[in-house]
Amino acid sequence: MVKQKHILFIKIIQIISIIVVLVLTGSICVSSQEMKPVKSYQGGIIAGTDRNFIIIFYNGETIKAKILSVNDDLITIKEKGGNTRDIHRSSISGIKEIPFGTLGTAGLGFGIPYGTLGFNLEVNLLPYLSINGGLGTTIFSGIGYSAGLKGYIRKPGPIWRPRVSVFYGVNGVYAEDFNHPANKKYSGWTVGAGQIFLWQHHGFDIDLMYIINSNLWDEHPGEYRKFKISLGYRYAF
Repeated sequence: MVKQKHILFIKIIQIISIIVVLVLTGSICVSSQEMKPVKSYQGGIIAGTDRNFIIIFYNGETIKAKILSVNDDLITIKEKGGNTRDIHRSSISGIKEIPFGTLGTAGLGFGIPYGTLGFNLEVNLLPYLSINGGLGTTIFSGIGYSAGLKGYIRKPGPIWRPRVSVFYGVNGVYAEDFNHPANKKYSGWTVGAGQIFLWQHHGFDIDLMYIINSNLWDEHPGEYRKFKISLGYRYAF
């Protein structure tokens, strides 16, 4: 009987020892995780420009802001709402630049997308697809217009973005002279291929346009070329 009690006592001691070891091991692991320093963000930080960034913090917060200055590990930012504050590099887990042209572009130029000579607005529906509208003057025959789509091979960010486009609008003008009563504008479908070049907010675009149809060719066959050039200044936003 005494021997059985002794064996039971030893087993209890062993179980208690195992529990103590497990508790101590867990405490050490938790303590080591709590004591482990957070690694500071080591990526490049561009300050003092007009660029916008998405800043991701270790606490889960994400904000859109401009980086005003960097002083060692102290970074001064201006949030989208206008609030200015200082943050420490060690609180940042990541920084992503918001590319220029993410929303779209606007510009002045000549060619079918610009209503012959005028203004064009481009708004991105998707990173690779935009809707466009142009309004301008045909010089000889009143107001010119265009509306269409552009499809890009690359999403906003790179300086150079090739694209294809399709427009409906004024794509031909017959002119005798300024204010001549015989002057006339014609509308139809036009397709194009070209590219836009952007350096931050500013850049230019150039496209080779091909006129698919226009009553200009029915009324004045062989007098006009179906290939046109479009060129303009672009501002990205």
